[in-house]
Amino acid sequence: MKFSCLAGAMLCLVLAACGGGGSSASGTAATTTLATPAPVISISASPTATTSGQVITLSWSVSNPPSSGCTASGAWSGAVASSGTQTVTAGEAGSASYTLSCGGVSNSAVVTVSTPPPSPTVSLTLAPASITTAQTSTLSWSSANATSCTASGAWSGSKATAGSATITPTAAGNFTYSLSCSGDGGTASGSAVLSVTAALNNSTAILVDSGPSGVNGVINVPYVSVTVCRPGTSTCQTIDHVLLDTGSYGLRLLTSQLDSTLALPAVATASGEDAGACGKFISGYTWGAVRQADVRIADEVASGISIQVIGDSGASYTSTPSSCSSAGANIGTLSALGAKGILGVGMFRQDCGASCANAAISGVYYACASGSCAPDAMPLARQIGNPVAAFASNNNGLLITMPAVGTAGLTSVNGTLIFGVNTQSNNTIAGETLYQANGSGDFTTTYKGKAYSASFIDSGSNGYFFPDSSIRQCSGGDFYCPASPLSLSAVNTAADGSASGTIGFNVVNMVSLDSTITAAQVGGTVGSSTSSGTYFDWGMPFFYGRRVFVVLEGASVAGKTGPYWAY
Repeated sequence: MKFSCLAGAMLCLVLAACGGGGSSASGTAATTTLATPAPVISISASPTATTSGQVITLSWSVSNPPSSGCTASGAWSGAVASSGTQTVTAGEAGSASYTLSCGGVSNSAVVTVSTPPPSPTVSLTLAPASITTAQTSTLSWSSANATSCTASGAWSGSKATAGSATITPTAAGNFTYSLSCSGDGGTASGSAVLSVTAALNNSTAILVDSGPSGVNGVINVPYVSVTVCRPGTSTCQTIDHVLLDTGSYGLRLLTSQLDSTLALPAVATASGEDAGACGKFISGYTWGAVRQADVRIADEVASGISIQVIGDSGASYTSTPSSCSSAGANIGTLSALGAKGILGVGMFRQDCGASCANAAISGVYYACASGSCAPDAMPLARQIGNPVAAFASNNNGLLITMPAVGTAGLTSVNGTLIFGVNTQSNNTIAGETLYQANGSGDFTTTYKGKAYSASFIDSGSNGYFFPDSSIRQCSGGDFYCPASPLSLSAVNTAADGSASGTIGFNVVNMVSLDSTITAAQVGGTVGSSTSSGTYFDWGMPFFYGRRVFVVLEGASVAGKTGPYWAY
């Protein structure tokens, strides 16, 4: 059949092309080449938008990978496998292209890189960083590039990104104040440590009473107790009824009131001889030895300071130099002094200062040997010093607080002597006015139109002492005896003119007071000496009903440098 023949012909042709039985032995063979498939690259980046420095994860796979492998280029580099993942760090801001090339085929993942927001910063400070439980500290903090802050450690809660707070400790220890602040650029933390120690007892009682046994007729005499020790030992003695005196400097104790077991060591002058000292007061003088002691009042200690032992029985001091005794009456006895000693806590650090350190000044310090004494220079460190200035802390001044005393007077009064000014919560200047004093501790008082430029405040004076011939004087004495209580006033002006204020005060009849009265508003004349016309003596009655601060020379308190008063 025709169809069958055509099929056979086609079959023959196919067989001939394959060389399957052709009649010619020299026929040519034909070949066919299959094409290699091209690589297919898939690559991605996560994230596709980020900031410099952040981590990017690249993932890729290659179908039909070439035997020659794949190569990274652009924002990354090197030979890589035909599939995998890799983390890279975003570089500078811009468009980062991560390209993968395999056998002439390439593909890329593109990441947009932007500049990161600035990282936050945190700063904390404590001023001061070390306090006692009676003090406060100011915690200040600041941050940058932050929108919120959280406190932890010794404080807690959400805080402003900047601010300050007053820290009032309730216990001793070390307290860490931490702050964590966050913003678009992340989180930052900071901390500050406050060291708190137990507060010293910086106060002692003041007693105005009839005085120690053997004393009669005292009025307006403030007494405190003082402990003295042989330096560096526990051999100590507490002496009560020591006169508190803001008008002098240094501790002076009657030898008759000291135990012989104290055996306080002698102090030498610049020439090496035993030092004698003359203390000169408006009412007279004290003579005695300069000896060394540790002085303790409350918890405050002045270590190894020079004090005067009045009437010292040592062989070197048996004779009082005439340049000392010429100052007036000898008040170096219990009955004359009305106290067992004098605690001078006035505005200055030594009883003489640089002038006595540089030269021998007659009437102050003496080099003594075998009862013969001659004026001599005295180094500052060996001079009779204000114990307050020698305390380890609370040493910039003091505060005296006393209750009010009316015109009828009181049989006794209790007050407080507090050491330090603006150093603890109990000695802070509040609404008091600051009155600068001059180099002698004086300011100006104007009374009845006359200015007294050498005026002073003196707890060691037992009344207001000022000249006024219109006030009747008591018979045989310096006190005033008006027919009825007087209500008077005067104006005090700081030595530098920075402040002034009117002081109202009373003067009552000294003689009309009951014999049991020991605290009263009394006053008297200043006498007839040349200097008496230049001062108004604000004695102990001035302290009644007031808080009176004494700031020592050179001490900077409440923005002003001493010496100054504040009341």
